[in-house]
Amino acid sequence: MPTILLTRPDEGSARFAGALRDVLGPVGIVTSPILRIEGTGAVPDLSDDPVLIFTSRNGVEFRGFGPKQGLTCLCVGDATAEAAEAAGIAARSAGGDLRDLLALIGREPPDRPLLHIRGAHSAGDLVGSLQAMGLIARAAVVYDQVAQPLSAGAKALLAGDGAVVVPLFSPRSAAEFARQHSGRAPLYIAAISEAAARAASVPHAAMRIADSPTMEDMLAATCGLFDAAQSLEGGSRAQ
Repeated sequence: MPTILLTRPDEGSARFAGALRDVLGPVGIVTSPILRIEGTGAVPDLSDDPVLIFTSRNGVEFRGFGPKQGLTCLCVGDATAEAAEAAGIAARSAGGDLRDLLALIGREPPDRPLLHIRGAHSAGDLVGSLQAMGLIARAAVVYDQVAQPLSAGAKALLAGDGAVVVPLFSPRSAAEFARQHSGRAPLYIAAISEAAARAASVPHAAMRIADSPTMEDMLAATCGLFDAAQSLEGGSRAQ
């Protein structure tokens, strides 16, 4: 039976592992976070009453300020918007990726400055794109994504002969996985985006790109690859 290797930080891996087992049953899962999220201690300046932009749940968690009346935000996806609402910030979701977020802002440009609460490593130049649209925008870096070595268990898994399904949730984690990868196990890679797929520059038996950068579509891509690998091994999903 294929094994699934999760490289997200512990909390995100635990959520995804639970969702996988809800669909696939008692499958083998190895967790080895390849990035550790650390707060920078930065406290963003909110004196100009900005509309906040969150492009990950990490930005919400490490935002550097507590509840404040009247805060509003725009979020790249539904999970991030839910986290912002739980933190007491009125949120609106673009329901997709950065292109969807930019399209939403372009259709309904705020009449206040925009503040992107982000990590040290970010895909694309969101602030630059917003400024090119004639909007006042700036960024605050409130967390860092620090690379971590793959665990001994993950290395042993990759060195074996059994199929390994690897969902990769960002271009940064995909690039770090490719940098550290060593082994002969057939890889079945689920990439959250085309950028993540390009960054996952390792030999693989199969790769699927999620239809959209959401938990639901990453779950579908990962489960589809698991079934494909299982079929090649001559087995079937546990019921």
